[in-house]
Amino acid sequence: MAEYKDELLDHEYDGIRELDNDLPPWWLYMFYITIAWGVLYFAYYHVFDIGYSSTDQYMAELDPKYTRDQNPNYSPPKLIRTYHSPWYSSRGDETPYSIAMSGPQAEFVEMNREDEPEVDALTAPEALAAGEQLFKKNCVQCHGVAGEGGIGPNLTDQYWLHGAGINNVLRTIKYGVPAKGMIAWRGFLSQEEIHEVASYILTLEGTNPPNAKAPQGELVTE
Repeated sequence: MAEYKDELLDHEYDGIRELDNDLPPWWLYMFYITIAWGVLYFAYYHVFDIGYSSTDQYMAELDPKYTRDQNPNYSPPKLIRTYHSPWYSSRGDETPYSIAMSGPQAEFVEMNREDEPEVDALTAPEALAAGEQLFKKNCVQCHGVAGEGGIGPNLTDQYWLHGAGINNVLRTIKYGVPAKGMIAWRGFLSQEEIHEVASYILTLEGTNPPNAKAPQGELVTE
């Protein structure tokens, strides 16, 4: 067996010589594996768009029924279809505006516009009390203890971002507003609970809490 000898490079600096030995095989193998893994990772997440991004994974943790198609930044290369969705708009205007979405995204918007039965706001004290408890448990982090607004809009004035009235409020809670960080609560609350908390929210109008957030959306006086 040949004796292993250190090899020196042919330059010297301040009396110091540098070794020119081969790298250990295990180190080289790990280096090549890392390169291959990086190529596969890039292809999986960014080229073929198969894997969930960190944002999608976070939203999936918040909403068990979340799918990547709900991410407004996800746009697979398919035929664009336009839907008119008055309650999905955040512009607050009276004219429904068009959302250009493709493939599964369009299906998601269409699903949000499914024909649901119109309901009336609950008025029974026990139902409103239940809605208040649900609000305090789930909504105060974004809308404030008294509905005065914070991260989310003020719920005590007459301005609405996604439509006024019990049915618009119910749908907003049920399906959420993913583009603005509001999750779809249908994965956490039953239809009855959503009805209760939506009815309670309507009772907050005109309560004028201190430190209320500035109005947002469309003024509705009826």
